[in-house]
Amino acid sequence: MANTNDNYCLPNLIIGGVHKAATTSLHTYLSLHPDVCGSLIKELAFLLPARYNEPVPNKEEYAKHFSHCKNQKYILETTPSYLYGGTSLINAIKETLGSNVKVIMILRNPVDRFISFYRHNITKMIIPSETTLFEFINQSVKISEGVRSNSSVDITQEGLVEGVYANYLPEWINAFGDKLLVVFFDDLVADTPHTVKRICKWLGINPNVYKKNDFEIENRTVDYKLGVLHKFALWVNYHTETFWRSNIKIKRFVRSIYNSLNEKKSNTENKNLKAEQELHDIYKQPNKDLLAILKKHHIKNLPSWVLEA
Repeated sequence: MANTNDNYCLPNLIIGGVHKAATTSLHTYLSLHPDVCGSLIKELAFLLPARYNEPVPNKEEYAKHFSHCKNQKYILETTPSYLYGGTSLINAIKETLGSNVKVIMILRNPVDRFISFYRHNITKMIIPSETTLFEFINQSVKISEGVRSNSSVDITQEGLVEGVYANYLPEWINAFGDKLLVVFFDDLVADTPHTVKRICKWLGINPNVYKKNDFEIENRTVDYKLGVLHKFALWVNYHTETFWRSNIKIKRFVRSIYNSLNEKKSNTENKNLKAEQELHDIYKQPNKDLLAILKKHHIKNLPSWVLEA
């Protein structure tokens, strides 16, 4: 059951990784379940200071993000950066939330994830639109350097190191055991209803509550026609997130109208094959290391990008 006392409730379910692997979609799908209450800000990052050995705010502040929750079996927070927090963040989770917390980690082919992260940063206007994939690779921290050790480092430079899952996953497996579920982006995309139902069964909640139209893609990276309009839409979305998460059907309706007006169809043929090959080379050994870890812990139904490492 959820972590509760007389005054507040705290999460007992966390989606902890990774960026651009459908964590927003899964957060939405689980939040639609009557036995799950998700935070109205998807990426709270509330416990993330522990990653940098900085103090974590008190439980009462944390609980304010779940004041809308009632008697659901699970209270959900989703923060993809948690995967990279190591022992200090794992300890903060257990100290703050207790020992019965369940954790879901979604893994995606690191090459595809990096390219999606690159496009995400362009469409969010975080990096200049003329930035090439090669330039973005060269601007990124090399995988040999590892993830940042302080919160002042630019997250856009972490694209490469975040794909080296073998460096981060073992600590979570060791700490949470059968309370940790590894989900592959491939399965979530290929058969969303089946994968969500499998997660529900793992959580011990009814997997048959969903309707077909519940499974729309959330936080899809789209190119835009008018930069000014897109910038305004980003501002509105950021400052009204809690409203949209409380009214998912309205959000989806408004989003469909906006996309019909301002979405620009991307040219899927305009690929930089040389840059993609460089990414494949970068992740060849890390994926081999990941395969060994997954086999050691008897994690099955592995996708091709892992098996072919």
